[in-house]
Amino acid sequence: MNEKTTSRAWIIEIVMFFTYAFFAVNWIAGSTLTPQIMEHFGLTSFASATLISNAITLAKIIGNFLAAGILVKLMPKKAIGLGSLLIVLGCVIAIFAPAYWMFILGRFVMGFGGALYVVYFSPVVLHYFSGKVLPVVNTLNSAAYNIGSILAMIIVAPVIAWLKNWQYSMAFFAVISAILFVLWLMFGENFQLASKGSNAQSFTIAQAMKEKINWLLPLTYSGLLTFYLVLLTIFPISGFAAINASSLSTLVAVGGIVGSLAAIWLARVYHKRRPVIILCGAIMSACGALMMFTQNGVLAAIAAFLIGFFMFLPMTSLVLIPQELPGMTPGKLTAVMGLFWAVSYIIETLLYFVIGFIVDGFGYQAAMIFTLVVSLTFFIGGFLLPETGK
Repeated sequence: MNEKTTSRAWIIEIVMFFTYAFFAVNWIAGSTLTPQIMEHFGLTSFASATLISNAITLAKIIGNFLAAGILVKLMPKKAIGLGSLLIVLGCVIAIFAPAYWMFILGRFVMGFGGALYVVYFSPVVLHYFSGKVLPVVNTLNSAAYNIGSILAMIIVAPVIAWLKNWQYSMAFFAVISAILFVLWLMFGENFQLASKGSNAQSFTIAQAMKEKINWLLPLTYSGLLTFYLVLLTIFPISGFAAINASSLSTLVAVGGIVGSLAAIWLARVYHKRRPVIILCGAIMSACGALMMFTQNGVLAAIAAFLIGFFMFLPMTSLVLIPQELPGMTPGKLTAVMGLFWAVSYIIETLLYFVIGFIVDGFGYQAAMIFTLVVSLTFFIGGFLLPETGK
């Protein structure tokens, strides 16, 4: 680990941050263009479009599991470069796809690249940053997708209106990702994945599975992840709120951005991890119940904002726990975070399926109650995780 943070470290961080942010922009642009894409491929059933979501979920899970092995074989510069290249390549395949299955393949490749990238944030941060800077950079990286979402809200619609054709619009954002890939080739570099005399460089996903902490982390996070996705997808169409549910979902996203900014300040003034997770988990779930069941529109709006705020405020504390464990190295951390993301998405996918089943069989109210119960894994996990802060 470099004790002194260099200008090159910050350049590497900036390139990686914007690569993942524009992965989000690319993804949201493709989702926004779904009607045009369906028309282009002659699709009449909207259910066909859900194959894209399934492709990205599968890509994330596979990419997360393979990330550590790829990093060890290729070393950081080539491994991270591969993730960046796959994001660009996935866009290109989708743009020139002669058939819908090729378009889905392109989205899968792009999702695979994004899955590698999100895992590689942690070893890079652990190697290049230390002290008070470490939690700040973690917070910035945890907000990368949200920042990408904000960029998408600002620029996607104007670009689509300007270029009109969906292929040209997606190509515009693919070019930006390609520029970031070239910047990585220029500034990225290799570094040791383990300390001298340590075998942590060859630490694998299978070895990570044997450690209790590596199961507690995704179990803790999976409830929050499921809650967040339900608020963005199912809740807006539920009609189950005091005011427009879509507006409440937007307030959750805004609260998340403010919570991410507040996390930077919190990381500098408070160094315990578990109390932040426990308190934020309790408030998040309580505000979720208030938002869904109050008949007062003002209270519902305030609760929605607070959900997002307390959902993103503790993310830095959660990510710091594995980084601060004794004997942690970039190589070992890659396997730990690969397992973390893969298991989190597997649990979320299963829970999301159950929630959909509850909607069909028992209605939105029952599904929202189940989602609230699931969200409590974050609160409960806070008691089970080790305290690694000072």
